[in-house]
Amino acid sequence: MHKKDTGKLNVRIINADIAHIPEIAAMEAEIFSMPWSLQSFQDVLFMKHVLFYVACDADRVAGYCICYLAADEGEIANIAVAPQYRRRGIAAMLLLKTIKHARERGAQRMFLEVRSRNEPAIRLYEGLSFQKTGIRRHYYMHPDDDALVMMHDFADK
Repeated sequence: MHKKDTGKLNVRIINADIAHIPEIAAMEAEIFSMPWSLQSFQDVLFMKHVLFYVACDADRVAGYCICYLAADEGEIANIAVAPQYRRRGIAAMLLLKTIKHARERGAQRMFLEVRSRNEPAIRLYEGLSFQKTGIRRHYYMHPDDDALVMMHDFADK
C-alpha cells in the first residue's frame, strides 16, 4: 500500500479554500521553476469542473492537488508536496482522494504529465497504476526536459 507512516503528522486531505491559497502559491514558487501565480490558484478554486485538495498538517498546508474534469476524463493539472513533508505518503493520499472523487463524478481515466527525470514521482504514479502512454519532447523549461504522459484507466481496476 502507498500509505506510508506519517510519523507524528496528523495529515488530513480536505477541499482547498481561499485561506489556503497564499500558502499554496508560496509553496508552488519554492518548488517549481515556472510556478502558477496566486491568481491562477484563485481562478481554479471555485470552478465546478475542478477538484482541488490540500493536505493539511494541523494548520499548515503540506501539499495540494488540482484535477480538471472534462467529459469522462480527469487530468492532474498540478500536484506538490512541501519538501519537509516528502516521502511520507502525502502525494499518494492526495492522488487517491482525487482519483476516488473523479471516478464518482464520472471519470473513466486520469491523465498527468511528469518530468521524464523525476524518478520518485514516476515510481509513485506507477505504484498507483498509472502507465506511460506518450512523451512530449521539450515540454518543460528551466531545465529543459521531456514530459511523460501517464494514464490511470479506471476500467482496469
